[in-house]
Amino acid sequence: MEKLKKGFTLIELLVVVAIIAILAAIAIPQFAKYRQNANDSVAKSDIGNFRTAVEAYYAENSQYPN
Repeated sequence: MEKLKKGFTLIELLVVVAIIAILAAIAIPQFAKYRQNANDSVAKSDIGNFRTAVEAYYAENSQYPN
């Protein structure tokens, strides 16, 4: 009787690792770009909120805060 060999060959494993490495090389820079865009959006929103608060202060006190 022949023994049934189970498992993957070294070549198959190397191909899978290479594919994962290529996908990671593409995905990681895109993720960094999306994260930077999100941080920029948060900063713009914070600036708008600050402007609104300063204008509200001016409306109540007729002068801008120091």
